[in-house]
Amino acid sequence: MNMIDSHQLIINLSIIFSQPTGISNYAKNLFPYLKSLNPTLLTAEKYPNYNCYSVPNNLTPADGTKGHLNRLLWTQFQLPKIYQKLKSQLLFSPIPEAPLYTNCRFIVMSHDMIPLRFPKRFSPLTPYHLYYVPQVLNQAQHIICNSHATAKDL
Repeated sequence: MNMIDSHQLIINLSIIFSQPTGISNYAKNLFPYLKSLNPTLLTAEKYPNYNCYSVPNNLTPADGTKGHLNRLLWTQFQLPKIYQKLKSQLLFSPIPEAPLYTNCRFIVMSHDMIPLRFPKRFSPLTPYHLYYVPQVLNQAQHIICNSHATAKDL
């Protein structure tokens, strides 16, 4: 028997779409290594041999700023409901996004701190990087970094 039963681990793959980014490629390549934990994938796509929970398909970078905003709203208001419905014990997010101020336990991946260290003055994502991401990192049970430099920046 696995240490983590069905639905206890959920993986947020809402960022994956048909024209992948570096982060969505990372996420697609990572979740097969977690298969032995029998995770439930939160995804708009179907993956054979995995438990999948359908999420809206308008949460990706393909939809630009609107997709980003949709994903943030979905993460804050819908994801905690899914977490409760599935009786999850842990959420893994391959990006630093997770429900804030909830009972959701989560682990996030931090790819780099460049937007925090060198914020762009007039970017619509500046508040996201300066306020939301630090809160997510502070509330995470664990943070996985893709490099020593990123870990050192934290």
